Amino acid sequence: MKRRTRDFVALFNAFWYRDFPITPDRIDISRRALWTTHIASTVKMAADHLGLYTCFETGGKTDAVIQDSNAKVWAKAEWEWTPAKVETVNEIKKLASAASEADTFFFVGYSRTDNDTHQLNIDAIGRQWEGIDKPLIVFLVTFSYSKKRRHFHELQTYVFTGSNYTKVRGQEALPWQVPGTKWHASAYAKVDG
Repeated sequence: MKRRTRDFVALFNAFWYRDFPITPDRIDISRRALWTTHIASTVKMAADHLGLYTCFETGGKTDAVIQDSNAKVWAKAEWEWTPAKVETVNEIKKLASAASEADTFFFVGYSRTDNDTHQLNIDAIGRQWEGIDKPLIVFLVTFSYSKKRRHFHELQTYVFTGSNYTKVRGQEALPWQVPGTKWHASAYAKVDG
């Protein structure tokens, strides 16, 4: 993985907790619009810190195109609330069909952790990226269901090249799940206080 891509991955994971759109006591944690906006904000912050521009809904209706000051496209990004194993999810295919248009590709998605569904999502991504020799960085937010609501666990980062992949990082999906942080202290102060 090239330096700029490694830097983007580190920044994305760090900024994931910044300006988090929900709090531990809000019941609408599973609202799709909150997460979509948060992903866009996190992508933009990471690109900004690399000195790059983020253009939304451009380049063939791509969720985000990240380019340099000369308008050279460095990366394309897509995100989707529905897990990748569902046949109607075409974001990976869109990125694969644009393989000649950028150096790096990003996908942010969600993956249910029970019933081997997580591995089915990873396998579906690998099948769709098969034969592409450029990196696809995949950020997956894992979750389980309880009372028809998603309960988020981890933000996992994978690098796919062709159908091969490596998990490069895992961290708590929600900021107040990170022990020793101000978010954790704040969330549990309300519970204990």
